[in-house]
Amino acid sequence: MSDGSFTVGAAVLWGTIAKDARDRILANVFCVKCRESVEIVRFTGEVENGDVILKGACAPCGHAIVRVVETSERDSSMN
Repeated sequence: MSDGSFTVGAAVLWGTIAKDARDRILANVFCVKCRESVEIVRFTGEVENGDVILKGACAPCGHAIVRVVETSERDSSMN
């Protein structure tokens, strides 16, 4: 799972998430066509309302999928 193209803000926020957590996020994105959690591939990242939005394709079927990573609700003390 390699990182796709990210905006600067998204790259900064994405980088604050532990590598193992990022891997779990990328491996667990819901695809409406497959009707299950799948791996997201060929993804990009951008920031919307303080959250990272990943847009890409479902690994098994290629259908467009999106994952919202709620970084805006993180405790600033990192707890």
